[in-house]
Amino acid sequence: MKRMLAPLRNRRNSLIVVLGLVLAACGTSHKSASAKKSPAPARSPSAPASSPAPPPPPPAICPLSGETVASVPQRPMLAIKVDNSPQARPQWGLDTADMVYEEPVEGGVTRFIVMYQCRDAARVEPVRSARQADVYIVNQPGKSLLGNAGGSPPTLQAVQSSVNAGWIVNVGYNTGGGYQRDPGRGSPYNLETSTQGLYSRPDAKGLPTAKPIFTYSASPPPGGPGSTIHIGFSQYSDVYWRWNAQANAYQRYYGNSPALGANGGIMSAQNVVIQAVPVQMSWWIEDPSGSHQPVPQLLGTGAALVCHVGTCVTGTWFRPGEGLGQPTYLLDPQGHQIPLAPGTTWVELAPSSVTGPGPSPVAAYSAS
Repeated sequence: MKRMLAPLRNRRNSLIVVLGLVLAACGTSHKSASAKKSPAPARSPSAPASSPAPPPPPPAICPLSGETVASVPQRPMLAIKVDNSPQARPQWGLDTADMVYEEPVEGGVTRFIVMYQCRDAARVEPVRSARQADVYIVNQPGKSLLGNAGGSPPTLQAVQSSVNAGWIVNVGYNTGGGYQRDPGRGSPYNLETSTQGLYSRPDAKGLPTAKPIFTYSASPPPGGPGSTIHIGFSQYSDVYWRWNAQANAYQRYYGNSPALGANGGIMSAQNVVIQAVPVQMSWWIEDPSGSHQPVPQLLGTGAALVCHVGTCVTGTWFRPGEGLGQPTYLLDPQGHQIPLAPGTTWVELAPSSVTGPGPSPVAAYSAS
């Protein structure tokens, strides 16, 4: 009996071992299946298609010169009165101006209104007194700064009226700092300043950026002959502008003598604009010589000659109002605005007629 049970026990043990192996195999298979059924990690959403690059910002354009620059200073125009009598030459600071106006004053000489906005001048000399027409020139690009050495009582009254009207800030010699005397020159030709000296004054802060006076084009339409321009203010200011293609500029002469700045360079401009303006002589005596002040009439219309790139366009100037920010328009015979070339512009206020007490010459002008 014992011999019969022994094989049975061995078979039972073998079955148990086999059954255990089968169960173990089933358990392993179950875990593998479970692992396979586990959800796969979520995929990250696909990146959206790239957006087109935004267009580049428009180029920065200097309002008074039409030149493209890296950035335009956020500041108003600064206009400084500079003498142009023969004793005042050579002057400092005209070579970096954005614009220059030349106006007739007493005795047949002229005086400059030197305008800065994008550019600076470390030295401007000799600074001289204001005239009545200045405030109507300086207020064209908006509220501006006027640097000067003072003026006659009627002129100072006009300047103060424009200050009260919000047209200008008078940053003159008699109203604050920023000026000094040049020990190498005698009075009244020795007053000097700088753009930084006047822009840094407390009363020069907080004004809006200047607006353009004229329009500009990289390729302004050509006109007629204009390689030589002549404006005969007087024997003291017999002005010629001669086009120099190599320098890409008009260059200034008094007769055949080059008009040199104090740094030795010839005065140059990309544009020369002649405004023929009637002149009314003032009722008051302006200086000890007994001369009355010539006051150009800048409201209305008159003949104009607009010269650039060695050619001149004959047209008219038109200013409908004298108020703040009201510019002068330069119009061709069809009534379209005449664009200027980017660069420095000189505006010559040439007297077309003179009325009132005291003599003052009429200025003949021509282009050839």
